[in-house]
Amino acid sequence: MKYLKNKKWFTILELMIGMTIFSMIMIVILDSVANITIARTKSMNRVTLLEELYYFSESLATKIKDGGTLDYEEYWNRQIVGTNVGSGHYLTPTGDGNYGAGGSTGSTNYGSWLYLCRSGDISVWWVRMWTGGCLTANLNDSWNPQAGKMQRYGEYMLQYMDYNGNADTDLGDEDGNGNIIGDEDDRDIGDGPEVLSGATPELYLYDPIQKERTFFRWNYAPDIGNPGLCNIATWSGCLGNIQILKLKGYDIGLGHSGITSDTGAFDGKIDTWICRPEWKCTWPSIPGYPGNLPSWTGSEWMNLFPDYINVKQVQFQIFPRKDPWRAWAAPDNLTPTAWFVSPFIQPYVRLTLSLGLSWDQRKLIKNDDPTIWLTTTISLWSSDESN
Repeated sequence: MKYLKNKKWFTILELMIGMTIFSMIMIVILDSVANITIARTKSMNRVTLLEELYYFSESLATKIKDGGTLDYEEYWNRQIVGTNVGSGHYLTPTGDGNYGAGGSTGSTNYGSWLYLCRSGDISVWWVRMWTGGCLTANLNDSWNPQAGKMQRYGEYMLQYMDYNGNADTDLGDEDGNGNIIGDEDDRDIGDGPEVLSGATPELYLYDPIQKERTFFRWNYAPDIGNPGLCNIATWSGCLGNIQILKLKGYDIGLGHSGITSDTGAFDGKIDTWICRPEWKCTWPSIPGYPGNLPSWTGSEWMNLFPDYINVKQVQFQIFPRKDPWRAWAAPDNLTPTAWFVSPFIQPYVRLTLSLGLSWDQRKLIKNDDPTIWLTTTISLWSSDESN
């Protein structure tokens, strides 16, 4: 006791023990503060992502609803041309309805005109036109086979017409004037082919009032903030976005010249699709009309999302797969497991969207990669206007 009373200073050992305990406490405290800061940053980024998801998903849904109804003409075009995918979207040009078989996008070679469907002479062979369209040469009046070829705008509507409805030997030319259109054997069969089914990376819409088309597509490219290459399997180094293209329809002829003598010019039917002026389409413009013809370059598409949002996946599923206004004679199906194949339903699209952050944004939260999935159904217009 006397020793303790006389003691004025700590021993070195006691100081070391005290400092060690103090250091451990401070490390725990600082680590906790750091973890709290990191957790707060992560939470704030997640909240930000949720806010961005809400805003941009609402913006996308609004743009889809404003786009009109399903563009069955372009879906038919895409189905025939091909559905090979690269960088998230379809690669093979469809020509957007401005080209026919034998045409070449980005050139003045616009290819064949519209082709017509007709039944053959059933007294010789059973070649009556059915509901799958007329891509094979013996069921249309065009010498050019249509499988895999670009389709002119209005061609899907023609798949519902049989210009030799009585299937006799004249092959549709009842009055013998060399023209199979406008004869008494023209038949609207009230049914036609289905268009693309399942989840697709592109969405095609048509506004029959404004005569405009709105196309959406998924696109991914290397993330400029990531030094690595884009690997779609692991999504490392990739940055996805949703892109949009708007086209305006005109009735200026199948040669897209705006000259009165051009075939189909000013006949009351849309035959030419020009990019809206704010879209950077590179093909030369048509004199007297705003904007240029689309030439299928990547610069023609505008990104909808900012660069710090990463669209990891987008899928569009459309219903019904036949035009509900043209398929009036199609068989209905209202069974509980297959009601969606009925053509007699309001057009709608089912949207599945996956959003994350760019590489630079993820660095702020130490490579944490918050991902949010959204699935929603968007009801569209139902219109019987085609041109």
